[in-house]
Amino acid sequence: MATVAVSRAEDLGPALREARIVEDMTQQALASIAGVGRQWLNAFEAGQKPSAPLDMVMRVIAALGVSVKLSRRPDLVWPPGDDEPIDLDSIVDGTQR
Repeated sequence: MATVAVSRAEDLGPALREARIVEDMTQQALASIAGVGRQWLNAFEAGQKPSAPLDMVMRVIAALGVSVKLSRRPDLVWPPGDDEPIDLDSIVDGTQR
């Protein structure tokens, strides 16, 4: 599977859905292996569970045999220089320059 960048909570479920499809696994099979409900998995894959419990998400990840890698985003350097104001609205909106 290719590396997929996820920067918003609601994007993780759809990314894992793609991994499930690549593995030719049904939602029911994945839910059973991961120990989550199929309806919960359906909503999670649709991006409707942005505050999903981390333990449930990690069980889905483990059941798919994929991993999560954390890396620093090059567009978010911390700490900014003293002369660089932080525009939180642009960061949240994704319009940061």
